[in-house]
Amino acid sequence: MTPPASGLPPAILAQAQAALAARAEPATGRFLGVSSMAALLFLMDRARGGDDDAARLAFSVLRRTPGDVVASACAAAAAEAAVHVAAVDLRRDGGLARTARDAIDAALKAFGWGDDREEDHGRERQGTDAHGLMIATLARASLVLDAPGYREAATRAGEHALDHRVDAKWGTLLHVGGEVGWPARLGDYALLVLGLRELLSATGEKGWLHEAVRLQGEQEERLWDVREGGYFESPAGAGRVAKKDGSDASFVSGNGIAALNLIDLARLTGERSYRERAERVLLAFAPEIAREPLAHLTLLRAAQRLERTASAA
Repeated sequence: MTPPASGLPPAILAQAQAALAARAEPATGRFLGVSSMAALLFLMDRARGGDDDAARLAFSVLRRTPGDVVASACAAAAAEAAVHVAAVDLRRDGGLARTARDAIDAALKAFGWGDDREEDHGRERQGTDAHGLMIATLARASLVLDAPGYREAATRAGEHALDHRVDAKWGTLLHVGGEVGWPARLGDYALLVLGLRELLSATGEKGWLHEAVRLQGEQEERLWDVREGGYFESPAGAGRVAKKDGSDASFVSGNGIAALNLIDLARLTGERSYRERAERVLLAFAPEIAREPLAHLTLLRAAQRLERTASAA
């Protein structure tokens, strides 16, 4: 039997799901000691593959407390909206659609994107990672909720990111824009590329794919670990030591989102090298994933997608 391209044991996905069931806290809408966003997106991916148990577990935990969303950081608000949009994408239901819209509107309020001064209200205050996730969420929501207004908001946010979140001298991506900008980290690249991919799906405009490919190339040049594979969290230099991490922590793994991006870019462009790069990301973190699967759920999503798309590669 040919081993999986990820280098992971075939049973690890089911084992991770069983472990999540033991950590689920439906009363609080969380998983004990695990990134709730990463856990819910992992389970919903499993559900799309026909796993009814994964769907039941995800929907038993999924809940929303609007006050908490509004008060939270932009990244947390975007994450809350993202999982609810994914839930509607999995199960078309009027009640879910209403809560998803509420979550999106709360996130827009947290970002400050809901007022009449949308072009001038200082988006640069939020990290490019949160900005990219919100673009992806709005673009996906425009499709699953049949809401053109979300597509328009995602388009404006995408254009703004490409125009204003770049270094004036070098043209490279920044974590935040304006005079206080500093170099983009892995999460910034990965989540903005995700946002641009979702804009391609929502609008059909090939220019978004062109920009996603361009930023992916910049990410490779600045953050790829040539020796061992995987991406460093930030560029080395100016006293910074390059570090590499595959865990989700309280959010989602930059390396995990990057691997998912690579798998989809291979499909969208026909370039096999993207898929090979995704395999190298997973192989680089395989020992850590095997030791702590619940800390690496986004990488496990990538391993699952790699496996499902193997026949089409």
